[in-house]
Amino acid sequence: MRDICNLNSTFPFNFEIIRSKRKSLVIYVKSGKVEVRCPRNAPTKWIHEFIFEKRNWILEELERQKRHFRQRLIIAEGREVTYLGRPRTIVVLISDSQEVRVTRDFLFIYSRKNTPERLEQLFNNWLKDKAHEYMTGESWKVAAQLGVEHKLKKVVFRKTKSKWGHCCQNGTIQYNWLAMMAPKEVINYLIVHECSHLRHMDHSKRFWATVESVCPKFQEFRNWLAENGHRFWSRQ
Repeated sequence: MRDICNLNSTFPFNFEIIRSKRKSLVIYVKSGKVEVRCPRNAPTKWIHEFIFEKRNWILEELERQKRHFRQRLIIAEGREVTYLGRPRTIVVLISDSQEVRVTRDFLFIYSRKNTPERLEQLFNNWLKDKAHEYMTGESWKVAAQLGVEHKLKKVVFRKTKSKWGHCCQNGTIQYNWLAMMAPKEVINYLIVHECSHLRHMDHSKRFWATVESVCPKFQEFRNWLAENGHRFWSRQ
């Protein structure tokens, strides 16, 4: 059962109540929306009181998400995009060729159409190619350094929202190619992180010790990715 609520002066935000067989009450704030999940027979007063107690946190989270959305990427003439951590100004050139070229200060996009969809498609394809070129080879190097190259079967790329990288039991490592916009040391941390899972398929102390043995400043790079990763996603 779903109910959309807005109690005006009491709650300065809309929220959706979802009743189900669950036993606890929890609040999710995602994409600027507030969702309250609760037991099927939970009293409405109890739900409203719980939301009221959490209202400050909800407002802070809504504002944080708005701020992150404003900081998201826009692929367009004159906008800035980072590559290997360095900002480049986008220059769109109408051309029959379809390619992306990068210099120290500029990112040139050659396209038949100057539309947001086409520019983003070209940029993503180029960035994915760059990820293949760099992250695949580095993954094999790090795996060899850790003595687990025999466990690494292949490296693949997928634009996932939940994880920057993933290591499967079958030895496949998956990366989000948007990571190529981060500084190189952050990319290298991500590679070390996933390759370390070839030793330990968990986040135990032994796993983090393995990461630290190759990347001593891993916590700094991990925090950087958590704080800045949202900037690599476009607004579309």
